[in-house]
Amino acid sequence: MVKELVGINYATVVTVFCLLVFIITNDYFNKRIRVLYLISCVMVLCLVTVDSIEYWTATFDTLSPLRIWMSAIGYSIRPAIVFVVILLLLEKQNDKRIFWFALPLIINTMIAFSALFTDIAYSYTVDNQFVRGPIGYFAFVTTGFYEIMLIVCTVKMNRSVRISETVISVAVVIIFLLATVLESVWKYEGVINTSGAIAMTFYYLYLNSQQFKRDPLTNVLNRRCFFLDYEKNEANISALISLDLNDLKKWNDKYGHAKGDEAISTIVHCIESVIPKNCFLYRIGGDEFMILCFGQKRNDTEQLVKQMKEKIAKTPFSCAIGVVYQDGDMDCNEMCLQADKAMYEDKIKMKGLK
Repeated sequence: MVKELVGINYATVVTVFCLLVFIITNDYFNKRIRVLYLISCVMVLCLVTVDSIEYWTATFDTLSPLRIWMSAIGYSIRPAIVFVVILLLLEKQNDKRIFWFALPLIINTMIAFSALFTDIAYSYTVDNQFVRGPIGYFAFVTTGFYEIMLIVCTVKMNRSVRISETVISVAVVIIFLLATVLESVWKYEGVINTSGAIAMTFYYLYLNSQQFKRDPLTNVLNRRCFFLDYEKNEANISALISLDLNDLKKWNDKYGHAKGDEAISTIVHCIESVIPKNCFLYRIGGDEFMILCFGQKRNDTEQLVKQMKEKIAKTPFSCAIGVVYQDGDMDCNEMCLQADKAMYEDKIKMKGLK
C-alpha cells in the first residue's frame, strides 16, 4: 500500500515542494500573487493527502465514514485548483466578478458533501463499492468549465499578449483535460494532483517571464521587447506611433509621483481601449511610449490616432502623438527619429493652442 501511494504521489509532492521553495525564496511577485500560489500548493498537497486516505479506506471490507468525507473533500478541491490559476490571471480584484467565478465552485462543494446524506452525487454500498449518482460527474464538469475560462481569462487579461504566449494556457488545459478523462473514465489515480502541480509550475514560469517583458506599472511591453519585436517582424511593420505624456513633471511636482503614475496609467488605459490586435504598445521610458503597427492600412492608423486623442481628451491629462509610415527604406533608428520628430511637432502645436 505505502509503495503504491509513494509511486502515485512522489512526482506531485516533489514538484510542489520545489515550487514552494521558489515562492518562499523569491519575492518578484506582489503579496496577492504569492498568497494565491501558496494556497494552490496547499490545495495540491491536501488533495494528495485526501486521495491517499481515500485510497487506503477503499481497501476496507466495509464502508468507513472516513471514505465519504475524503471523497467529498477531494471532489471539492479538484476544480478549486484550476479556479486558483484563474485568480492568478485576474489583474483587478472585483468582488462581484469573483463571486460569479466562484459560484460553480460553491455549488460543486455543496453537491460533493451531499454524499453525507444522499446518493444524488455518489454513494457506497455496504461492502464499500463506489456508486456514481445522477450528477456524479458534476465535479469534472466544473473542472472543465474552469479550464475553458482559463484560456478566456489569459487572452482577455492581457490585451497585448501574442497568440504564441497563450500556448501555455492551452497546454495547461490539455493537461487538465487528459487528467480529468483519465481519472473519471479510466480510473487512474493521482493524475489530477500531478496535473495541478505541473500547471502551477508552468504558470509560475509564465508569470516570471512576463516580469522581464512587461512594465510593472502599466503591464505593457517594455523597451527591450520593442527592439526585439521590431527586429523580428521588421518586414511586416506598416507604421510606428510615438507618444509622450505632456507635463508629467508638473503632475509629479504639484501632486506627487502617485499622481504621475495615475497619469501614465490613464493614458495607457485609453490607448488599450482602442488599439487593434495587430498593433502593440510599449513603454520606452518614463512617459514615452511606442506603438508598432503590423500590416495596417494608413487610413486605419489615422483612425487609431484619432480615437486615442478622443479618449485621452476625456481625461485631465494630454499626450502628444506622432506617426511615421514605413516606406520600405527606413530602419529602426530612422523610423524612431521620424516618429519622435512628428510627436514633438504635435507637442509644440498643442502648447500653441493653450
